[in-house]
Amino acid sequence: MNVAGFVGLVLAHFLVGLTAAQSGCSHIVTRRDIMTLSPQEWDQMASVLQRMQNDGWFRYFSEIHNREFNNIHGNDNFFPWHRRFLRDFEEAGQRYDPDFAVPFWDELRDSRNPAGSPVLTDRRVGGNGFGGCVRDGLQQGWTMSFPGPHCLIRGYDRGGQMQSWYSPEFVFSMMQRYNDMHGFRENIEFTLHGSVHLGVGGDMATLYSSNDFIFFLHHANLDRLWDQWQSWGHQWTMDGRNHQGNSIGLNSGLPHYGDAVGSTMQLGVNRMCFRYSGTWGRRKSGNSLALVSTPPPNRGATSAEADLEKLPLPVLQKWFPALVSSARGNAPAGAAAGTNSTRSSSGSSERLVGHFLVYPAPLTDEWVGMHRFDKNKVAKTMEEAREFVDVLNRAGYRSPY
Repeated sequence: MNVAGFVGLVLAHFLVGLTAAQSGCSHIVTRRDIMTLSPQEWDQMASVLQRMQNDGWFRYFSEIHNREFNNIHGNDNFFPWHRRFLRDFEEAGQRYDPDFAVPFWDELRDSRNPAGSPVLTDRRVGGNGFGGCVRDGLQQGWTMSFPGPHCLIRGYDRGGQMQSWYSPEFVFSMMQRYNDMHGFRENIEFTLHGSVHLGVGGDMATLYSSNDFIFFLHHANLDRLWDQWQSWGHQWTMDGRNHQGNSIGLNSGLPHYGDAVGSTMQLGVNRMCFRYSGTWGRRKSGNSLALVSTPPPNRGATSAEADLEKLPLPVLQKWFPALVSSARGNAPAGAAAGTNSTRSSSGSSERLVGHFLVYPAPLTDEWVGMHRFDKNKVAKTMEEAREFVDVLNRAGYRSPY
């Protein structure tokens, strides 16, 4: 498509979106776990994405993300801005297929061995480029045009493997321990957000990371976690500072778009015409590990939750405060004082079948500098993440993930 044609397409896209924002949602799409898409559904999605690439949309969104980078990272614009950005991408895709919805990658489920994820195979988005061109999957053979012509590059942070990411349990803990947007956002940015970008590497580790479709899978999952956190009593929680150091609130304007932050806070209204599978209808069911990440097939939601509730009370009080009341109700007599082993429902100590938690990948100095993070805050968060692993392992907890 020529430049004039693309400019006209973007203008039409803007006007259609403006009308939708003013009239509300007439059609709500469902964002699903990418691994639940059938081969036919994935082929349809891949066809839309190829047409978007051909028409210049990937360049368009990478230019925006690159230009706004310092305005949307390291401050509390992060979650509402990326929600708006993903919706913009989704609306562009709906020009080709009205049912197009960005899937999410439940990367917490794959956090122990990310490189072994079925998402990173030829049947989905492809895998490692070893610092060069992606060799298989969705974007094999694509020529990305921003910032200049190049193949899509990936390079895992351990060569042929990736360092482990943050566990479902740690993110679940973090979602309970932070009740303000600033604390929640900062800890997500310092942990899961950065580890996925750095683990995949290549274009994903640059200011124009949205060249890689993994970017959209990753941020859809972060947005899903935010939506879940919102449902736990934080629907309209917005505080902290914006990119200019000014207080941010619901009426603050989002960089590039100008939309009010408040317009992004609730799914299914305004321009946020989407929802997430698996959590829609269950968002009000209380804090649940299974809503953060889907447990393996051999361990259902109930058993995964029960394993955490058997932790010693002091551990729960520090790391899982929302589980304290249910754990006390289910604990055997005398258990409130806590022990150093995981308790069974019968009152005896047992070692659960599962895995030790492992230390997650830290952020690199280059990544910290690129985002202008406070080094001391990052170091404190990394220390906390390692303490979490040590405490749960010593308590006898074994992860089903």
